Amino acid sequence: MAMTVSQLVGALRRAVEIDVGEQTVEGEIGSCKIAASGHAYFTVKDAAAQLDCVMYRSQALFAGRALREGVKVELRGKATVYEGRGRLQFLVTQVREAGRGELQARFEALKHKLEAEGLFSAARKRPIPKYAAAVGLITSPVGAVIQDMRHVFERRAPWVKVYLLPVQVQGAGAEEDIAAAIRAWNHPEENGLPPVDYLIVARGGGSLEDLWCFNEETLARAIAGSRLPVISAVGHETDFTISDFAADLRAPTPTAAVELGTPDGPALDVMMLETARRLRRRLEQAKEYARMRLQLAGRSVWKSPEELLQPWWQKTDELHADLAAAAAAACEAAHTRLEHLGLRLLSKHPREAGRLVLGRLDALGSGLREIMTRRMQALRASLGMFETHLRAAGPEETLRRGYALVLGAGGGIVRSAAQAAPGDEVVLRLADGDLRAEVTGSGAPRSGKSAPRR
Repeated sequence: MAMTVSQLVGALRRAVEIDVGEQTVEGEIGSCKIAASGHAYFTVKDAAAQLDCVMYRSQALFAGRALREGVKVELRGKATVYEGRGRLQFLVTQVREAGRGELQARFEALKHKLEAEGLFSAARKRPIPKYAAAVGLITSPVGAVIQDMRHVFERRAPWVKVYLLPVQVQGAGAEEDIAAAIRAWNHPEENGLPPVDYLIVARGGGSLEDLWCFNEETLARAIAGSRLPVISAVGHETDFTISDFAADLRAPTPTAAVELGTPDGPALDVMMLETARRLRRRLEQAKEYARMRLQLAGRSVWKSPEELLQPWWQKTDELHADLAAAAAAACEAAHTRLEHLGLRLLSKHPREAGRLVLGRLDALGSGLREIMTRRMQALRASLGMFETHLRAAGPEETLRRGYALVLGAGGGIVRSAAQAAPGDEVVLRLADGDLRAEVTGSGAPRSGKSAPRR
């Protein structure tokens, strides 16, 4: 009976997990990708084989810088089969860096060798022509890189002629293909190629293995030996290759190479329009100057100097009149302004301020005097009223109403009948004079009635 695909893959997975189980594997990391989830997907390889690996987020957090392309590592994990794709893979639980990978070591060795030879010296690098008429592209004819570069050329410098020499940019022999293209464009007539001002060697991003052809000595020496300036635009901004160091200019990306090698077309349009405007103005000035010289040269030589100068005298008179009018207007405006400032200054003068203060003091004094006058009148009226009441309550008024004061022998007032005895002499003081009398007797007055005067 035939097995289903799922049954077969499941049997393979169980067989691998049972027969192989947990193992420690040593190899060099190839391509490596960290997903948004944090899981790491990479390959580990040696000279003869390659194995897909997965390291889940909880373990990948502790891997640090060990998960890098070209790094030789020691992996601990379990072999299994991913049933979704039927692929053998290694589930990694631990990773430890075992030393630099062979590719990285080869990269460093070649870099030091060529650097010691002076291939990377800044003195031998040539500038890229600022206003190139033609550019040679050495890259793959398919993919997004060539299309992106074409769009940037069309936007920035549509007048530049761009020629493509397609090459292999990955895999065995790619470095020889690219080096041959560089050498061919250094002798365009012999190889049926159009002449160009400089070359761009370009490729999109990839793993260390994908970009390795740009780290080969053959290509580095071809770039350094080119009589045409070369821009190296390989990979992304963080990718560095031996070709970048050997080239006259390194661009972080292929489109950046176009930006660095071409002028800004829209900015040039603005500059050209401004230059044309200035040239037209200078031309008009030169024409006017030439016309005046021709007018002077065309006059008869026997004309007197006065006749030649008459138009200029008239022009001078007009300018003098305009100047006088402008000066008069300026003087009038200045005079008006000066008067205005004088009035403002006068209002701030201490004398004016003192006059204002004195006026306020006079007003306050007048008000104070008026208040004091009204207050004195009120006090006088109150005093007169008090005086009237006082007089009405005084002894003299009492005496005028028919009363009398009884004075004893010593001149003191007799206030009680007990103070005088029969036979005593007393003085009765009336309103209009005194009477002398002798006390003959005494008696208490009746309640509510005054005692009769004696």
